[in-house]
Amino acid sequence: MSYTEQEIRIAAKPLIELFGELLVWRWEEEKHVLLAEFASGKTEQVVAILNKYYADEWNRKSIKYAPNSIIQELANYAKLVKDQRAFTNSPSENKKSVVSLLWPWGHGSTLSLRLTLLETPYEYIEAPQSENLMSKVFGKVKSVFA
Repeated sequence: MSYTEQEIRIAAKPLIELFGELLVWRWEEEKHVLLAEFASGKTEQVVAILNKYYADEWNRKSIKYAPNSIIQELANYAKLVKDQRAFTNSPSENKKSVVSLLWPWGHGSTLSLRLTLLETPYEYIEAPQSENLMSKVFGKVKSVFA
């Protein structure tokens, strides 16, 4: 779903204020999102703010376990690739929540942060912890001899 610049700016005002002068926001008309582009040297500060503001973080592995409502609402933005992350809070029954989408550029010196909205409340499901290679090998050996 597409949102207007005004809808996103109003909902994102508390988050935008946390960034202060660290980020400069503009409307990305083609994608209907607020956009800030910044140098990789600011990444640590930006992520620290995102971690304080959001309850949930998704990456290319964990997004597979996200509730269907998030996948459907974010559409193409839910197709995360290496180092891309989505930060979310579940919306309340009558209030949309802001989603932050962190996208490193291919050359590594610039990142984008896009803001859009979620409408449907969800329940966070933690992605299963993946075993390391040695645990998998020992598990298979153990099962062979069992």
